[in-house]
Amino acid sequence: MKILLCHNFYQQSGGELVAVLALKSLLEQRGHNVVFYTKDNLEVKEYNKKQKIAFFPRTLFSQDTYHSLYQIVAREKPDIAHVHNVFPLLSPAVYIALHRARIPIVQTVHNYRLMCINGLFLRNGQVCERCLGGEFFSSFRFKCYRESYLLSGLYALTIGGHRRWGTFDKIDRFIAMTSFVAEKLLESGLVKLEKISVLGNFLPTPLPEDGLPDLQDPYIVYIGRLSREKGLMTLLDSLRDIKSLRLKVMGTGPLDAEMKTYIHSHNLQNVEMVGFVSGEEKYRLLRGALCCVVPSECYENFPFVVLESAAVGTPIVASGIGSLGILVSGPKMGMLFSPGDSSDLRDKLERLAAEPDMAIHMGQKARQWVETEHTSDAHYAALMKIYEEVIR
Repeated sequence: MKILLCHNFYQQSGGELVAVLALKSLLEQRGHNVVFYTKDNLEVKEYNKKQKIAFFPRTLFSQDTYHSLYQIVAREKPDIAHVHNVFPLLSPAVYIALHRARIPIVQTVHNYRLMCINGLFLRNGQVCERCLGGEFFSSFRFKCYRESYLLSGLYALTIGGHRRWGTFDKIDRFIAMTSFVAEKLLESGLVKLEKISVLGNFLPTPLPEDGLPDLQDPYIVYIGRLSREKGLMTLLDSLRDIKSLRLKVMGTGPLDAEMKTYIHSHNLQNVEMVGFVSGEEKYRLLRGALCCVVPSECYENFPFVVLESAAVGTPIVASGIGSLGILVSGPKMGMLFSPGDSSDLRDKLERLAAEPDMAIHMGQKARQWVETEHTSDAHYAALMKIYEEVIR
């Protein structure tokens, strides 16, 4: 099968990039011919004044994307197109070009961008669904994209306009990472049930080695971007009265300085800022942890940290918001607490510390969940079924 993958790279890498590259590798390993059509947001940094002015109409509809993609399709004749992100450089012109060329289109929903211009359903630190139904005036009014009226207006016009013009109706199948994301798509009126499939992320095989927590010197971990919507201040506050349990924070981001100030001012000697960690060192720290905490206060989609923790047999303590409640409670591989409630989080952590056997049992459930549902083999089988249905 020849598969056209379309993706607009962000300036900052994250889970979406990991997912796209993992999919490309998986398809190629299974013998498929992959045509990779991409743009990179780093290009914007090199724009001259004329290019910056042209950026706005191109975000709404890129003639370059339309003509380039039409030529690629005519030359390569793919069986199907799998689209990931089109904003801002590819633009929704992708869907129009592919539809006119009669190429079946699959869209993976990595974030909530088609229903909220910042992709998070978040405003001023609180969950906000004002634009869910496709009316994006509020997003402009509240400067929801990068605190800018100009950019917020651009994305409101682009996404709202293409929703009204039926551009996204040209997508043949939406892949939602979880049933929570599928529900939001249905609530938004953007897509009907028969056009939605649920398929989460996966980890390439062989999976990382699993293990047991270090009970002699117990610690918990956080892995991810250090930003306010991730609930990190709630996590730090929960550690103020737990002296017997250490926290290792792995990651970087805009909240780094504020977290360090908080740690110093509250004398949190049990908190260690580790910085960015990857590869085997990341898995080593995860493997020895009593649990991995995911305290997000926004609607997460399918964070890789959940998969990675589960794969090494480490349970997850997560806020019961967005997809996290479904991911953690379904396989019974961890515990949930109320978003933003440091006391509730503290209670859950103290319970795990007092009952390490429960943590080990949850970790075993987590590993089984990954082995059963989120390996390369499982993902490939489910994805091929989707492709074949869409092509038919």
